[in-house]
Amino acid sequence: MKKAKQRVSTALQPFEPMREDVYSIETVVHITQTPRHQIAVYCRHGLISPVTAPERDGWWFDDEAIRVLRRIQCLRADYDMNLAGLRVIAELLGEVERLREEVRALRHS
Repeated sequence: MKKAKQRVSTALQPFEPMREDVYSIETVVHITQTPRHQIAVYCRHGLISPVTAPERDGWWFDDEAIRVLRRIQCLRADYDMNLAGLRVIAELLGEVERLREEVRALRHS
C-alpha cells in the first residue's frame, strides 16, 4: 500500500514574540522581511528604538519594536507613506493605545 505524501505548508506562519525576549537585528530582518538599512533609517527617524545602545551593545529589539516595524511596513506597502506620514500615524496609534489602556484601567477600578 502506498502512503499519501504529506504536504508541507509554505505559507507564512504568524509570529507573536514573547514580551521578555529581545532579538538581534538579524533576527528582526528575518522575522519582518525588512532590510537592515531600512531598520536603521526607521531608528534614525525615531519610529522604532533598539533596547540597547547600538554603538555599545549592538542592535537589539524587543517585541514592541517588531510590532511597530510590521505596522510601518504595512502602512508603506498599502498607502505608500513617507517617513513624515509614518511618524504622525505611529504617534497617533501610540496615543490610541495609551487611551485604551487608560479606559481599561478606569473600568477595573
